[in-house]
Amino acid sequence: MKTNRISNSLFTLMLFIAAGCGNESTTIPETEAESADMIEISIAQFEGDSMKTGEISIQKFEDEVICNGNITAPANGIAQISTPISGIVESISCSMGDYVQKGKTLCMISSNELMVIQQEYAETAARLKQLKTEYERSKSLFDEKIGAEKDFIATESEYKVMLSKYQSLKLRLQLFKLNIIKIEAGELYSLFPVISPINGYITSQNMVLGQFIEQQKSLVEIVDVNQLQLQLSVFEKETGKLKTGQNIFFKTMGEATAEHSAMLTSISKTIDPVSKTILCLAKITDKKGVNLVNRSYIEARITVNQKEANALPSEAILKSGKEYFVYVVEKSDKQVYVLRKQKVEIGKTSNGFTEIIGNPDFTKVLIKGVYNLPV
Repeated sequence: MKTNRISNSLFTLMLFIAAGCGNESTTIPETEAESADMIEISIAQFEGDSMKTGEISIQKFEDEVICNGNITAPANGIAQISTPISGIVESISCSMGDYVQKGKTLCMISSNELMVIQQEYAETAARLKQLKTEYERSKSLFDEKIGAEKDFIATESEYKVMLSKYQSLKLRLQLFKLNIIKIEAGELYSLFPVISPINGYITSQNMVLGQFIEQQKSLVEIVDVNQLQLQLSVFEKETGKLKTGQNIFFKTMGEATAEHSAMLTSISKTIDPVSKTILCLAKITDKKGVNLVNRSYIEARITVNQKEANALPSEAILKSGKEYFVYVVEKSDKQVYVLRKQKVEIGKTSNGFTEIIGNPDFTKVLIKGVYNLPV
């Protein structure tokens, strides 16, 4: 019996101890949760990844019309040179790519037709002198009531017909750039020069020695590069944005980054029914470093509007899906940078800066090394 009492007492004690142990807490104290939008960067990591901070600034942004076109010469900046009569090329004094000045002889042409014209002119000049003398004498007699009126009228008519023929032949010979006085005195030319009417570079040459040249056949093309302009094709839907005087930036084929400037000077009033574009002309204002070649293809941007807005360097902005973010500097000390990921709305991009829409509640952000951080 005594043994049973001892066993019951031990059992009761064990139950008490077990109950006491079950009431003790095994939960670890809860710590403050770290925000998913916050990140700490040590100074060592910041410097090792060449990170840099910057602030929002005011930048200029432009609305632009993108178009393409060609460099072209205006009507008075290009010359297609031919001869007024047919003949044979006797000498050539120019080559493709040469720069020639106005008045320079490009080639010499011989022509039988030229000889005929000179002979006819010299004969007409001699006959005109004779008729002029007769006309003056007849007029004097008629004024003194000595000569008959019909004789005076006949002499006057013949003189005026010959004078008209003389002037016509003289004007025709002047096209050949020959000395009219010598021809009238009987000194005839066997050759005539083809003269450059403008300053410029020879861009086309269609003749060889001994070649027979037909009348009005193009022999040489000369382009004055100092008068070259832009001819742009702008789509119909963009025409309402255009005004003369607007600035244009353009580049030629083969230029990856270099841009040159021009100014819009003319806007066509006719739309091409096929391409649905209008033609615009622009004066090139910056010719330094531009390889001006007639008819070369260009790409252009016409500035149609300007505004100022808050902006950040474009490399400071991360894209995730359809949203954009920046890392705002919350605080920093000698050990760490505390950054906060913040969503932003962006607008236009220009010259390495991106517009930040609205009134942002931050100033300093991470602008370099952003892509080393999670999006």
